[in-house]
Amino acid sequence: MLENLEQEAVSVLKLFAPGQTDYPEINWFLNCVYRRFSKKALLKQSPELIVLGEDIPRDPVLALDPGAFFVLGGSLETCHWSDALLPRDAEPVSRSACGWLMNPYMNLPENALVVTTLCSDNRRKLAGLLRQRGIKVAAADLPPSGDTADAEEIWMEAMSRLIEEMEKHTGRHLRFSLLADTMRQSQRVKKSLTAFRRAVLSKPGCLPAALCRIVEESVWYAEDREEWIRRLNLLTRKIRSTGPESDPGSGALPWVLLTGSPVIFPNEKLPLLLEESGLFLADWADAVSIQTQLAADTVPHIGTVSGLLKQIMAVCLPKTVSGAFAVNTGYYETVRQHLDQVPIDGIVYHVLKGHIEADFELPRIEALAEERGLPVIRVETDYQQQDVEQLRIRMEAFGEMLRQQGREEARIAS
Repeated sequence: MLENLEQEAVSVLKLFAPGQTDYPEINWFLNCVYRRFSKKALLKQSPELIVLGEDIPRDPVLALDPGAFFVLGGSLETCHWSDALLPRDAEPVSRSACGWLMNPYMNLPENALVVTTLCSDNRRKLAGLLRQRGIKVAAADLPPSGDTADAEEIWMEAMSRLIEEMEKHTGRHLRFSLLADTMRQSQRVKKSLTAFRRAVLSKPGCLPAALCRIVEESVWYAEDREEWIRRLNLLTRKIRSTGPESDPGSGALPWVLLTGSPVIFPNEKLPLLLEESGLFLADWADAVSIQTQLAADTVPHIGTVSGLLKQIMAVCLPKTVSGAFAVNTGYYETVRQHLDQVPIDGIVYHVLKGHIEADFELPRIEALAEERGLPVIRVETDYQQQDVEQLRIRMEAFGEMLRQQGREEARIAS
């Protein structure tokens, strides 16, 4: 299995390795992602904490275990391994997570505590299955809403219990200085990511959008986040210094926003198809990319862990995207902000098969798009490749519609 898992990643990374001579700095990020799937690296992995999903605040986890392992989904190979354990119609993220955590080839959870939230029926059943296999699981119940006083109390209690369980498992105490340093590091991550996105958007086409996504996602797998920040800053400066800038939206290709279910490496099928179909993937907003950008604005030099946790709550509770929330207000607001900042021509709404939580959010995004006169296309898929040509036809038709709309708007304006 591990050879197949490694080859799955290599087959995608090979699409980007050639032709990057202008930006050799990219190779460091590709290697960072590759090590997550490398057989040699996986056999050496022995994390103390494994985070399942993207709705757990990362700062307390990384403060207690800088080598924490994040399981986000994305792998078809790990989905295949879970065939004997989960129903065939289980959503791909749970299937992939099951394959990562319950296969005997690398035994990731042997010495680890799996930290997660009980945000859906899929997650609850998966947590129960892990426990049946003797895997240690610490799970939190998130409040059904993120904008009430009760929600804040529930969130603080749930996260405090998780921290206690992580402390007990790791044998380390979450000190104020340790958590504060990790939060400041998250500030630097956010600042570097923002600068990188702005640099790339100022020079559309300087890098394939799917490659930019991989660069951003690599922060989840970086063994040294300070080195990751330094490398991204170097790449950003290189992009800024190469070639002239152009006005956003001035190119011939329609600009689209990709949102909905997260696209996780090595499942780069949809971003690659968008560009092959004559669309420019100008921006993306989903649960994983939003979580990457969450950081407190300021971190005090004196205080308590409880005070820092309240700061994390103030940032995460309104913004985190989770199936536990009846209405993901933070997700809606983030998409709206992206539409304010980037000249988007249309929205591609990605739904992983079985990811019902994503479909619940679609009507609000469609209403937002209608207010702005933006077409929306819903694309349902999974990690398989059989539907590539069908998706290509739909993407090409969507692109042609956007071009026709653009020409009509230009004609009216003239």
